[in-house]
Amino acid sequence: MIEAIFKMTVPVEKRKEVLQTIKAILGPIRRERGCISCHCYVDVEDEGLFLFEEEWKTREDLEDHLRSDHFSILNGAMRLLRAEPDIRFNTITATAGVEAIKTARA
Repeated sequence: MIEAIFKMTVPVEKRKEVLQTIKAILGPIRRERGCISCHCYVDVEDEGLFLFEEEWKTREDLEDHLRSDHFSILNGAMRLLRAEPDIRFNTITATAGVEAIKTARA
C-alpha cells in the first residue's frame, strides 16, 4: 500500500477556492482504480493548514493517479498556496490496530 500525504498552507483569501476544488475532486479520486481512501482534513488550530491524504493499492495505481485529470486539478489548486506543499509518499508493508496498543500496554 502507498500512502500519499500533502500538507498545504492555504492563504486565507484562497481558502474557500481551494476547499471547493478539493471537495469537487474527492469523489472522483475515490472512484479511481486502486484508490483505497482519499480524505482532506483541516487543522483545528489553523484553518489554513490542510492535510490531503490518499491510500493506493499499488505504486502503479498511484502513478496513474498522478497523471490523471483529477490530480491536475489538485496540482492547480496547490499553485495557490503560500509555499510549496510538504509532500510525502510512504510505502506501508504492515499495519496494526488496537491490538498493538493492548500489546504495548500489557
